Amino acid sequence: MAINEKELNEVSGGYGPWQQYAKGTYVNYGQYIVYTVVGGDVLSGIAIRFGVTVQQICQWNNIKNPDLIYINQKLTIYPTILR
Repeated sequence: MAINEKELNEVSGGYGPWQQYAKGTYVNYGQYIVYTVVGGDVLSGIAIRFGVTVQQICQWNNIKNPDLIYINQKLTIYPTILR
């Protein structure tokens, strides 16, 4: 089932603690999004923003060290849809 914009906004929209640690942009490809890391991002903030775990992001992107991500790095994420 494809993720529509309304559902994705329900997951990633609004204000919350993730905003301090997940400020990058994303492109919605239906089943997944591609998130672009910016300065100050941490995986835990990105995970909270999209309703997934740090472990999932690491697995999907072959990240060995969850404490090491790079500015402009592209992360594939399969967001959880909150209903």
